[in-house]
Amino acid sequence: MIRIGIIGVGNTIGIAGFHIRSYKLCEDAVITAVYDILPERAQNYIDKFELKDAKVCQSEQEVFENCDAVSICTPNATHVELAVAALKAGCHVLCEKPFAPTEEECKEAVKYAKLTDKVAMIGLCYRDIPGFVYMKQLIEEGKIGKVFFVREEQGGDRIANPDVKLEWRMQKDLSGPGALADFGSHMIDICDYLLRDSCGKIREVQCMQDILIEEREEIRNPGVMGKVTNDDVACWTCRTEKGTLYNFTASRIGAVFMLEIIGAGGKMIFNGARPFELTLQLKDQDGGYKSAPEVVPVPEECFGPDAAAPREHMAINFYYEIRQFLDTIQKKRSTQLTFERGRYIQEVLEAAQRSADTGETVKLF
Repeated sequence: MIRIGIIGVGNTIGIAGFHIRSYKLCEDAVITAVYDILPERAQNYIDKFELKDAKVCQSEQEVFENCDAVSICTPNATHVELAVAALKAGCHVLCEKPFAPTEEECKEAVKYAKLTDKVAMIGLCYRDIPGFVYMKQLIEEGKIGKVFFVREEQGGDRIANPDVKLEWRMQKDLSGPGALADFGSHMIDICDYLLRDSCGKIREVQCMQDILIEEREEIRNPGVMGKVTNDDVACWTCRTEKGTLYNFTASRIGAVFMLEIIGAGGKMIFNGARPFELTLQLKDQDGGYKSAPEVVPVPEECFGPDAAAPREHMAINFYYEIRQFLDTIQKKRSTQLTFERGRYIQEVLEAAQRSADTGETVKLF
């Protein structure tokens, strides 16, 4: 039985809740420690999720002393420090994305991960969404042929409300980039995961971004307005080694969740509102379109082999992330979601931010 510690339960989105729900579905894991900078929030989570074996810890170190592995669900600027401390304390680590505000900060955690035999994993779980699993299958089968271009959009609607207060994710010193990193980390990971074999690595990036709601009320100072210091919206284009264009939009003030891949063999579209199906319009790779788009359900094998996996959007991919973390610990399996993967994603994000700051195209290699 692996003893799990949760660090950071959050005040708004509460990403820790997805981790906790998934751990509770795994018979080989038990949550024994929960820590938050506000102890009452930790206790609320213990009560809410009925974590009968968990205690409220007064420090991160107390968490490490009471568990074998930790999920780090805190603001981005704290990830590296906590990950390194957990590894030094002998704990396995699953760290939420984005890994850190800058690529340089990631390097310390990558270094410590290489020095230990502990699992050090980054939380890029969208690749386990069944629609994306099906896309990967179709690409590997050659159905889409040569990829011409890709269009992807992710984001959220909650922060479109100007009355939402000034959170850490809206402050560059705590978060790094805003929508660019928050959603872009998943977007870049998905495209690179699906298409690197056929399109190559991302070679150059050009980005523009903006802050649309410039001030918000400070959480701890009612009536006092504070400045938003990172992007509400970011739009960027990448060109791969083989010349394929990726077009990305990340927005925290209103967006849809979609991925469209166009190739010689036709089109395939993922719509996040219908994550268990794809819209396909395939064609002969040497000919034109002869049929209308068709909505196709995701095949059963794309839901994964585990009967315990919940058939709910987002819950299923978080479950497989947690299951992979536990299996990597117990069965010494390898994982693609290493700290080095998190550092690479941050490198691409940083290139996009540098492009937005300078107005120039940034080359990665």
